[in-house]
Amino acid sequence: MDFKGLRYLTCIARTQNLTKASQELYVSQPSLSKFLHNLENSMGIKLFDRLGNKFVLTYAGERYVDYAKRILLIKKDLDDEMNDISSLRNGRLNIAFPQTRCSYMAPAILPVFQAAYPNIQVNLYEASSNDLEKFLLNGRVDIAIFNGPENHPDLAYETLGKEEFVLAVSKNHPLAHCGKKIPGNKYPWIDIEQFKNDNFILHYPEQRTEQIAMQIFGEKKMVPHVILRTHSIEGSVRLAAAGFGVCFVSESHMKHIHLETDPVLFSIGNLRTRIELLAVYRKGAYLPQYAKDYISIAKKCM
Repeated sequence: MDFKGLRYLTCIARTQNLTKASQELYVSQPSLSKFLHNLENSMGIKLFDRLGNKFVLTYAGERYVDYAKRILLIKKDLDDEMNDISSLRNGRLNIAFPQTRCSYMAPAILPVFQAAYPNIQVNLYEASSNDLEKFLLNGRVDIAIFNGPENHPDLAYETLGKEEFVLAVSKNHPLAHCGKKIPGNKYPWIDIEQFKNDNFILHYPEQRTEQIAMQIFGEKKMVPHVILRTHSIEGSVRLAAAGFGVCFVSESHMKHIHLETDPVLFSIGNLRTRIELLAVYRKGAYLPQYAKDYISIAKKCM
């Protein structure tokens, strides 16, 4: 099978639907169906079980797709390195951010990158941090930018910078003026346990902000009262500022969220909670020079 066939097969496996796969691959559905039919006939084994319109991998299919993904990743590394060696400065870079971070980092990075590499095609993806890890591991994206902690053995992490993870509350909150000024802290410090009876606006488990929040609660053995969960970081901050509850947010997000009435921000944790912003890519993957320069530009945008 050629590389095109491997891409067809992995796309069908990921979407589990011929219509969706054909749309992503820009091929007709009959052509894709014929390709799969011919492949299974030639091998004498079923790669997918058909459950209505859903295509579910058989065990043989799982093994085949696993090898196909690895072959395609090796092929991508080869193509990137050959493009770099030829110095044609042509290529493609698939990048990704969490949604809120994308709204202000992509406009800062991409014009600078495009000026340096006008012939590099850039594809941009937005998803939760957990999904971005999956995109990196299956080769869908080359580089993703999101907050730590670093935790996957097959990914490499490069620190772009550090920022504070803070608690946002309404200016009318009873504890709004109870923070303690600590030398070296940008924000007044407060013990998170003082909010044990408050309503918390939290995010979903696949989001890094939620994972960091759960670590903070775990260290204090707190069980928060969750009034709302939302994927929207800006939405949670706006609700906190309006007095609906309290929420966590990284300070860089606050620089780009413009409100009529700002919330009060507190340092929390052991004097303060610092988190890393990371550029993440597959460990051992070949990074062409333009990908390395993309990371360098991202560092300057912190």
